Amino acid sequence: MKTIIYKIRARLLISFVDWTKPVYAAIFKRHTRGWVYSRLDLLRMPVGSLGLKLGEFLTKHQYDLIPKMEDHDVMHVLMGFKTTVEDEVKMQFFLIGNQKRSVYAFVAAIAGCILIPEFYKEYIEAFKKGKKCHNISNWDFQYLLGEPVEVLQRQIHKQACPQGPIIF
Repeated sequence: MKTIIYKIRARLLISFVDWTKPVYAAIFKRHTRGWVYSRLDLLRMPVGSLGLKLGEFLTKHQYDLIPKMEDHDVMHVLMGFKTTVEDEVKMQFFLIGNQKRSVYAFVAAIAGCILIPEFYKEYIEAFKKGKKCHNISNWDFQYLLGEPVEVLQRQIHKQACPQGPIIF
């Protein structure tokens, strides 16, 4: 059971992230274009595709894509991270281990360690998992939305795909 103190620390972290997301996008992603897809567009994509799974994820959690930050929700779909505070921090550790070098990932990981330190061992495991996986830090997921999510997951985890690899 999560204590009141834990819930306060988690709320602080969520507030920090909510406040910094638009600042980060304005400063570090000002030359990045947002995706042309809406949640409804994603829900019309082929069965089993990354786009459809992303649309279902967004619908389940009642989210919409945040312009210039779309890859974040793709990571939830591809890597299976939940939307809990601790999983959000684990995801940042995974990304850092996977060679993502963004100010945001580092700041969120550090803030997570300070505010939610009880998951430290799991953060380290996520980092190690990221190191073992195929480097996806520069993938442009908008162009992979029609691809089968299972094939992408196998490629990320360096597993053989019956359909053959997707060439990058």
